Amino acid sequence: MLRPLITLLVVVAPILLGRRGGKGSAAHGRDLRKYRNELDHATERIDGTLTEAAETVDALRRRAVNVDEAVTLLQAHEDQLDATADELREMSAPEELHGLHMEYEANLERALRGIVTAERGCGITRLPHRRPEDEEPFNYWKRGHQNIVHAQLRMREVVEVLLAWEPGKSAEVSVTTRLHRA
Repeated sequence: MLRPLITLLVVVAPILLGRRGGKGSAAHGRDLRKYRNELDHATERIDGTLTEAAETVDALRRRAVNVDEAVTLLQAHEDQLDATADELREMSAPEELHGLHMEYEANLERALRGIVTAERGCGITRLPHRRPEDEEPFNYWKRGHQNIVHAQLRMREVVEVLLAWEPGKSAEVSVTTRLHRA
């Protein structure tokens, strides 16, 4: 009779006293603040790099930049984004935000694929037996540009929700939530 009562007190007492084990709300607040700061700094760098990459690819499409110069720029953008992607993977997002954080990372990967696609188009221009009127590089540049821009737009939506999220509220980015915000 005494043993079940003691077990009940051991389990219920911390709850009644406000100590539920694990981290307290102050620690959760610090973790959320740290995550937001890290994410904000990373997304500023990512967004700037993606804007530059999109401009470079668009310049290729308009023939406003030399292919060799564009390859150098695109490779630098890719290296910067790869390094930042590693930082994103190391961030510790609150459990409720894991899905959105992963979506952000997935869109960053999509943007990186866009850069690689544009680089592939540049590689096609160097083929020895390529016809001068060949449109294939332009198709690669167009597809790469679209991937970069569309991924960047989605990433902006996702990061807006990640940075504004408050504990206890839903963390989703959908057409419905977008309409409610507007």
